[in-house]
Amino acid sequence: NYAEADAGAFVNELKKRGKRLYEEIYVHELYNREATRENILKKVGELKEKVGPNDVFYFFYAGHGSLVDNTFYFIPTEVTRLYDKEALEKGALSAELFRNQLRDIKALKQVMVLDACHSGSSTEILAERGAAEEKALAQLSRSTGIHVLAAAGSEQTAAEFTELGHGLFTYMILEALSGKADGAPLDNKVTVYELKSFLDDQVPEYSQKYKGSPQYPSTFSRGQDFPLTLEKGGE
Repeated sequence: NYAEADAGAFVNELKKRGKRLYEEIYVHELYNREATRENILKKVGELKEKVGPNDVFYFFYAGHGSLVDNTFYFIPTEVTRLYDKEALEKGALSAELFRNQLRDIKALKQVMVLDACHSGSSTEILAERGAAEEKALAQLSRSTGIHVLAAAGSEQTAAEFTELGHGLFTYMILEALSGKADGAPLDNKVTVYELKSFLDDQVPEYSQKYKGSPQYPSTFSRGQDFPLTLEKGGE
């Protein structure tokens, strides 16, 4: 119900709080009926040609996710049979297929946010790189890395609530980026690892409050920390 609201709010928060950190912020959005398998793959293909090594690449997905036979699928708008393997292989995007597409994105700093059921099963797959890339990353500065943040574990659903107007996971990300994840020492920055720590702490607590059972986010990282937002006064 809140997938479009989630994605739009994430974009707005990054544009608002990242403008002191990035020279330019380019946004590419696909909502609702635009978010077909063909259009998603086409857009990724375009970004392969545009995104450079010094860019920071964000990928945000809010929508249905399905886990069938230990394979996670992103569900484009035209797929209606969420647990039919034949239909999923034809019309959905497996985590492995999507990883292979994203592998050609040249940005050495990447953050992927997945607000979908069972999305935790995709984190390690999406963060995998080839041996040559691994070696190159190891030789780069400590601020280089890829981070995948998923709303729920492989056996869990991702909750959304009318009271919040968002999926719970996205709501907590927005709270984090607003400055609430800025940990000691307070430096007006929110980094990837501060965000991860905030989500690990707050998502289970809030899901317990709103639905009576904890939802545990799943994260996977390669490389080191780097800032996501920079407020006035940050270095």
